[in-house]
Amino acid sequence: MRAMSADIQVYTGGSCACNGYLVKCRSGYVAIDAPMGFAAWVARHLPTDAQLTDLLITHQHFDHVQGVAELVAATGCRVHACMPYSRELTLEELASRSWGGGLNVEPFRVDDAFGTTCSTGEWGGTTWHIYHIPGHSPDGVAYKSSATGEVFCGDILFAGAVGRTDFPGGSMSSLIRGIRDKLLPLPHTTIIHSGHGPDTSLEEEILNNPYL
Repeated sequence: MRAMSADIQVYTGGSCACNGYLVKCRSGYVAIDAPMGFAAWVARHLPTDAQLTDLLITHQHFDHVQGVAELVAATGCRVHACMPYSRELTLEELASRSWGGGLNVEPFRVDDAFGTTCSTGEWGGTTWHIYHIPGHSPDGVAYKSSATGEVFCGDILFAGAVGRTDFPGGSMSSLIRGIRDKLLPLPHTTIIHSGHGPDTSLEEEILNNPYL
């Protein structure tokens, strides 16, 4: 775990060192993605008088959702994602065949499958802008907080890299086009919180990311 600010904390865990974020909003807390072990970490870091109201999923690959069912059971939070829960999207069977051993995701319900055209959501008393950017995964989305302007993009964009596109439904051209059309027009000072690795900024990636 690495603490970021008073309003944003990040847990890193699971077999793929996936980031799960806990964000203090105007009325309650919102989480972004739920890797394995995230629920127990949230229980320790959520103030006793606070409520986790919503979980926003950037995409359903197994490493980002292995802790969803446990988090919902512990907090009663609502789950929001681009598409309904799907074992095809979690890739757990493909990962188990490729790497050996069981990589199971406990099934969960997406309360709000907002689709590919939804542009905003109201969670935790904050307006969140939604950007559907497929290419790494068909259901890939980035969320921008209207309160801070910061973006949580899952595996769409990393510091110095972009998400893999060799999974089922992957497309490098779609991924790069989505980043250029939907993220790069944002202010270059925008902070990017990725699904793996450290934070970055759009300015840093525009200047130094070889994929862009």
